[in-house]
Amino acid sequence: MKTVTAASIAVLSLGLVSAGMAQADQSNYPDVVTPSTQTRAEVVHELRVAQSEGQVTEGEQTNYPQLQTGGPALSRAQVLAQLRQAEINGQVIVDNTAVHPS
Repeated sequence: MKTVTAASIAVLSLGLVSAGMAQADQSNYPDVVTPSTQTRAEVVHELRVAQSEGQVTEGEQTNYPQLQTGGPALSRAQVLAQLRQAEINGQVIVDNTAVHPS
């Protein structure tokens, strides 16, 4: 009886393994191929230009580029006033029923 049980388990295990291997070959994910529109030389040139302008650095970067500020920071009251004016002009959507301004 033990040999029959052991043989049954071995056959079932072999069947499950082969079914798993067959299923692994059938991927539902398509192969996405994005052909490049640039040559290698063009890409290398763009990289060199970006490096010369300081846009690309090698290794860890500790000095990240900062946003350029247009002037002194606005106070909370000034920002709220701008928000109210934008709402009056229809530039701000307050709820989901409003139509986006064009």
